[in-house]
Amino acid sequence: MTTKHELRRQVGKKRAALDAEWLKTASASLIRQFRSLDIFKTSKTVALYKAIGGEVNLEPLFEHCWSLGKRTAIPVFNANSRVYEMAEISSSTQFRTGNYGIPEPVSPERLPLSAINLIIVPGVAFDLAGNRLGRGGGYYDRMLSVFSGSTVGVCFDFQWLETVPVDPHDQPVDFVVTETKCGKVPNEH
Repeated sequence: MTTKHELRRQVGKKRAALDAEWLKTASASLIRQFRSLDIFKTSKTVALYKAIGGEVNLEPLFEHCWSLGKRTAIPVFNANSRVYEMAEISSSTQFRTGNYGIPEPVSPERLPLSAINLIIVPGVAFDLAGNRLGRGGGYYDRMLSVFSGSTVGVCFDFQWLETVPVDPHDQPVDFVVTETKCGKVPNEH
């Protein structure tokens, strides 16, 4: 099996080569797939993320959530505890570049994980069992290990693989959504 490092490199090359127009179109298709999920329709508070480096662009989904009256949050890095926490955002939130080049609110309003129904999780790759390969810092794994709501991994078709390397601390997701398909993964975790 390919190592985590090798798989990150392989997928990273593919993401770096993505055409901006394809990325925009594929992200929009993925968002349409995501919006059809019942867990999204029934969620009152949704945690999303700000895309970097060829990740699925969720910006239009932020607007859609607000139009439905849903609360939204994104991860913000707590430099003291070295963990990501959630901060509520709105259409008027101002952003700055945070740790690892990820946009974060200038004045974050912390939101406890217990207030969130659904977390949309980025990943380098996912597999058919819902296992996720992240960037390697374990930040999402630590957050998801104490989260009791639903999780949806989002990626492009080329990132949804048969298997990915898994370690004991890795946290799986409940659903995976791509630009052409979505599905609940087997609940064997």
